[in-house]
Amino acid sequence: MEATPLKLAFHQVLTIVAFIILAKSNISSSCDDNSTTRTSSTQITSTDSTSTTPSYHVNTTIPSNYTQTTFRNYIVKSCNLSTYPSICYRSLSPYASKIEADPLRLCKVSLSLALAAANRASSSISKILSTKNLTGIAEQVVQDCLGNVKDSIGELKDSLDAMGHLDGVDRKFQISNIKTWVSASITNTQTCSDGFDEMNVDATLTNKIRRIVMDVARKTSNSLYFINNNVY
Repeated sequence: MEATPLKLAFHQVLTIVAFIILAKSNISSSCDDNSTTRTSSTQITSTDSTSTTPSYHVNTTIPSNYTQTTFRNYIVKSCNLSTYPSICYRSLSPYASKIEADPLRLCKVSLSLALAAANRASSSISKILSTKNLTGIAEQVVQDCLGNVKDSIGELKDSLDAMGHLDGVDRKFQISNIKTWVSASITNTQTCSDGFDEMNVDATLTNKIRRIVMDVARKTSNSLYFINNNVY
C-alpha cells in the first residue's frame, strides 16, 4: 500500500525534471534565434547603409567646352548689335577666351584689332608709294591718305592707353577723350577715301587702297559702338 504513493511521487519528480530540461532547451533555442536575427538584421542594415548611402560630392569644375561656348555666344550677341556684324564676329571670335564676356575687355580687344588693321594699312600704302609708278596727282592723294592713316594710328594708340587708366578720379574725362579719338580715327579714314574720288584717281588704285582703309574704318566703327554702349 505504501509503494504506490512512492511510485507516484517518483514519477512526479521525473516529470518536473523533464519539464525543466525542456524549458531550458526552448529558452536556449529562443536566445540563439534572437541572436541570429539581431546579427542578420545588423548585417543587412550595414549592407543596405553601405550600398544606399548617397554621395554628396559635387564637381564644381566648369567644362572647358561649356565656357568656350558661353564666350563665343557673348561675341555673337555683341557683334549682332554692332555697326558691321560680320566683320565684328570674324575678327573677335578668335579672342573669345581672352574677352571672357567682359565688356571692358571687349572694347580693348576691339580697339587693338582696329589699331592692327591701321598699322597694316599704313604698311601697305607705304609699299604702294615706294613703287614710284604713280602720277603726280595720284601720288599726292596717296601721300595724303597715308598721313590720314598715321593720324588714325596715333588716335587709336591714345585710346588704348586711356582705356588702361579708367580707375582714376578722371574716369569720365578719359572716356570722353577715348570717344573723341576713336571718332577722329574714323573721320581720318573717311577723309582718305574721299580724296580719291575728289581727284579722280585711277579706279584700280582707288579700289585697292579703299579696301585697305575701309577695313580700318569698319573695325574702328565697331570699337566705337562697343565703347559707347559698354564704358560708362
